[in-house]
Amino acid sequence: MNDKGEVLLKVEKLRKVYGEHEVLKGISTEIKRNEVVAVIGPSGCGKSTFLRSLNLLEKPTSGTITFEGTDITEQSVDIDKIRRKIGMVFQQFNLFPNYTVKENIMLAPVKTKMMSRYDAAEEAEKLLRRVGLFDKADSYPSMLSGGQKQRIAIARSLAMHPDVMLFDEPTSALDPEMVGEVLDIMKELAESGMTMVVVTHEMGFAREVANRVLFFNDGIIKEEDTPENIFRNPKNDRLKEFLSKIL
Repeated sequence: MNDKGEVLLKVEKLRKVYGEHEVLKGISTEIKRNEVVAVIGPSGCGKSTFLRSLNLLEKPTSGTITFEGTDITEQSVDIDKIRRKIGMVFQQFNLFPNYTVKENIMLAPVKTKMMSRYDAAEEAEKLLRRVGLFDKADSYPSMLSGGQKQRIAIARSLAMHPDVMLFDEPTSALDPEMVGEVLDIMKELAESGMTMVVVTHEMGFAREVANRVLFFNDGIIKEEDTPENIFRNPKNDRLKEFLSKIL
């Protein structure tokens, strides 16, 4: 495990309650710079709620989330400013249909005045080359396959030069033959040192690319360890049962 790295995100006693239903029951963990953390577990166990809490898309009921030294759950924090440093890639791509691929990537850096239109256009072209879709710059999202849309969504997040990237089951809406092209981009990102938190059903990715795996069940982290230990030597009975069904 990456014990020596700087802590980028620190989560303490995070709880999320919807009415009678407690989705997160006091989650505490740390994400270190340059670390890739895979979050696995059965459907409905709180994985996506946890991930979406890290940039306050879900407002925690209680607990704290500290990002680069700032408790982002404080009322006084400008969360939009914080979110510029936290990239997010969703299941359903969330691209703007009325903008071209290149315009989708340029939009946030220009809108936040992080870059001029000229610089944003150059950055978009560079990122399109990186994700292997330079030839689609002037296409609209409706003209792309699911895998291509997700690669554009990743490029769009990277345009803001985030310090951490959050992925919420980025391959679950894709046809099986398109999963590989998205995972390849994510592997390349991991190799380049990007800090990543990935909620995923892709156990091969979790095993190969992650430094650490969190196993969620029933709103708590039941086990957290290296991929080697999680997959080869699971200790928790629920984790053993989960892996026996999916591997």
